[in-house]
Amino acid sequence: MKRTIFNALPIVAAAYGEKFGVRVEIGDREAYTDGQRIVLPNVPEDYPDMDVIWGYLAHEAAHVRFTDFDTVKANRRTEFTQTMLNVFEDCRIERSMIRTYPGTSKTLNSVAAYMASEGHYEIPDKDTHPAMVVVAYCLYWLQCHAVGQSVLQPFADDAEKVLLDVVPQGVVARLNTLIRKAPLAESTAEALDLAYQVEQLIRDAAEEQKNQAKEDQPKPQQGNDQSNDPTEAGKPDSAMKKGEGEGEGDDDDASGQEAQRNPAGNAKDGQGQDAPCSDDKSGQKGDQSQGKQGANGNQAAQDAAQFLESVLSAAGGDCEADKARQALKDELFSIAQSNQNSNITHVRTAVEGTPNALFGSELLTSVAGSSNKLKQQLYGLVQSKRQEARRYTHTGKKFDQQKIARLACGDTRVFEKKSVRTAPNTAVHLLLDTSGSMNVQSGVIASRPRIAVAREACLALALALEAIPNVNPAVTGFGGNSTAPVVSIVKHGSKSRARAGHFPRTSAGSTPMAEALWYGAFELSKCREERKIIIVLTDGEPDSSEKARYAIDLCEKSGIEVIGIGINLVKVSDYFKKHIVINDLNELTKTLFKLMENVL
Repeated sequence: MKRTIFNALPIVAAAYGEKFGVRVEIGDREAYTDGQRIVLPNVPEDYPDMDVIWGYLAHEAAHVRFTDFDTVKANRRTEFTQTMLNVFEDCRIERSMIRTYPGTSKTLNSVAAYMASEGHYEIPDKDTHPAMVVVAYCLYWLQCHAVGQSVLQPFADDAEKVLLDVVPQGVVARLNTLIRKAPLAESTAEALDLAYQVEQLIRDAAEEQKNQAKEDQPKPQQGNDQSNDPTEAGKPDSAMKKGEGEGEGDDDDASGQEAQRNPAGNAKDGQGQDAPCSDDKSGQKGDQSQGKQGANGNQAAQDAAQFLESVLSAAGGDCEADKARQALKDELFSIAQSNQNSNITHVRTAVEGTPNALFGSELLTSVAGSSNKLKQQLYGLVQSKRQEARRYTHTGKKFDQQKIARLACGDTRVFEKKSVRTAPNTAVHLLLDTSGSMNVQSGVIASRPRIAVAREACLALALALEAIPNVNPAVTGFGGNSTAPVVSIVKHGSKSRARAGHFPRTSAGSTPMAEALWYGAFELSKCREERKIIIVLTDGEPDSSEKARYAIDLCEKSGIEVIGIGINLVKVSDYFKKHIVINDLNELTKTLFKLMENVL
């Protein structure tokens, strides 16, 4: 793709920001949002995955637009609950963004696919912290099924397997019921309430599993009950059994054989204690199987309880829903750090100046004569260009008798046709230097500061241009400070006469020409006119010569004509190939007409 100023990072980022209603800046290296603005890393112009940048921007813009940061900051909560809030809120705001701007689904999906391919998403296993297993499952399931990022389905499946290995299926089913409510949340407060419900579910489930573990503890075998009191050995129990044996047979041998055949009977071991009959195989296996099942159930319940309690006690770093996104930020940081273009600057937001109706009226009066004369000259120039041109062809409907002599020479081009030339279809953005150096008094009339000459020249030219059909002028001032380097005076489509009171009465500050050029290019990118021109009225001393030259060069390579009008100084020639110098309004009409004649 050809590199132009219209697809440069600052211009596209500003367009996204304006569309989303958020403030976007280009940082030196970092990527972050503070709830009011989004800072993108200054990635190189040839970065191949720009959809990832725009997807990241769409996600952060969704937070700025739809997240209630006061709710996020309020209320102390556990690490797990805070992370679950992030999971539910990410799902909610991305769905809201896609509903508002359907095209963002493509770039949001691009981010997910990129992070998946680069290994930014964590795949849970048996060694993953329990809290992260739960968070990962909820995150992947919601992003896949609620937001539509199907690339995360395998990740959700893997997380679910790990979860079901430890947590009973019933608990997972209850968790699924809760997370399916996340797409229905309509506010950050509702997302937070849902996070609290998940926390309570985990707490209740942990208590249930602890109770279950107690119930599943193996119970003592009745036949194995033994007394530790040696005085009890061979007392009533053995006596009772001896009596029973004598009542059932005629001799001692018969009673002994019956005792061996009776599974419930006991034989005496060498220590005089009751011992199970060694011939009772089936009874022994049954007791062992029951004990084994009880032991396994007890251990599973204990493991589940411990797992769930670990979820609730998670500390910082144990569960982070933004691990993948943070990995992406770190990657972009690294790319920007090693390949950044220091001449790139973000498009500033123009502030509105304080209007003064009386000053505007006086300014209009002072430029009326020169503006009208310039307007008539430019309009006449345009009219002559729009006149119908005649041409002659070999065929047609209108025969020109004055050209009949051509037939004698074999030239049959005697049919007249008229062609209409199109009028100029041009957007012009005037940039007015309002820096402190423009207060210097010089020129033909030494008592007049440069800002007065530039201001009058700018208004006169704007009034003349807007009178020409299909010419769309605008005026922006640049100066002041880094916080507000550009001031909107006349927007494209507005009337200069109605905005005369917005022209600056004084000048101060530095000369942020590069910032003004980026802003002018951004405003022109929104104009439908095919031809685009930037005219800079300045004394020719920008804050950063390199940044200004870079912006001018990129504009010219992108088809934007850039013209400099120097006020009293010829230094304007150091920056602009096309330039003129004026010293006073008296010269304005002649000089500007010559300039615009060539331009239009």
